[in-house]
Amino acid sequence: MPGAVQKTTSFVSKHLTKLIFGVMLLGLLNSYAFGGIPFNLAICASASFLMIYPMFVNLKIGDIVEIKNFKAAVGLSLVINFVISPALAYGLGRVFLADQPYMALGLMLISLIPTSGMTATWTELAKGNLKVALSIIATSLLVVIATLPLVLPLFAGNLMSAGPLFIFQRILLVIVIPLVLGDVTRRAIVKRKGQPYYKSLKPVFAGLSSTGLLFVLFLIMSLDANRLLVEHPALVLKGLVPLVVYYVTMFAASSVLGWGFEYPIRAAVVYGTSVRYLALALGIAVPLLGSGSSSSLVVLTVALAFFVQVPLSSLYSKFIVRFAAPTAAVAPAPAR
Repeated sequence: MPGAVQKTTSFVSKHLTKLIFGVMLLGLLNSYAFGGIPFNLAICASASFLMIYPMFVNLKIGDIVEIKNFKAAVGLSLVINFVISPALAYGLGRVFLADQPYMALGLMLISLIPTSGMTATWTELAKGNLKVALSIIATSLLVVIATLPLVLPLFAGNLMSAGPLFIFQRILLVIVIPLVLGDVTRRAIVKRKGQPYYKSLKPVFAGLSSTGLLFVLFLIMSLDANRLLVEHPALVLKGLVPLVVYYVTMFAASSVLGWGFEYPIRAAVVYGTSVRYLALALGIAVPLLGSGSSSSLVVLTVALAFFVQVPLSSLYSKFIVRFAAPTAAVAPAPAR
């Protein structure tokens, strides 16, 4: 059974983008052809937990202590993540999505929740400094817990009736509790089985998180309110345009602003600011917004971001790195 689980999760991780596309189509087909399913907060919140918890097993918050060795890089990432990113998303929302405020809110939600476990993966593929990437991940996550309840209502305006306290309660359920349980799980595995065994399980936990993501996407796209999306396919194109502009700008800006660092650190800064925690954005949006066509538009925007983020991250790793890496003394990514 463990072997079967590992093969399944490995397949899901390897073909995640294709599976996301397929699951979204199946969900919309279910909604349009078979009437879909009504929104159920308990089911969606539980699915979100199962999506996020395995990812946090792979995240070691203790990595935040590395900040003392990379203060400038982590400081720059915070400025990009929490100043430049939301300002850019707000401007793009005003330009491209002025007539679709809920899609603009989805773009804003993406911009306010930076970096995920995939940041470390892409950094390694790009021969970047993994310790810097892990420091950025841990630091940004802690900042999100403190800032999102205060900042999101300011940008949402009257689109969202929830106040800071309600948002913090959702963050507690979606981030803090899975984060604590994930850390406890990791420590228990290391204590009982050892560090090598834990490292062998990391791909499994990543795959479980991806599988949970697919389940959440299917549930969301199967909602009966999503008939609106099938009947108005132009909304998909409308959402993709500002997303492409947002991601291209983020990759370009972080590359330019991080040019003063040696290449391995610069690569970590780029991925630590350009890759967004889309799974977490979904996990927050689902219990926060509830059902209805308006919330479907927010979720659609976040889901569409997967089709932009993954290809651009791969493009940066395969092509831009090919030209940038040889010009720097690229050391292999340090082991975690």
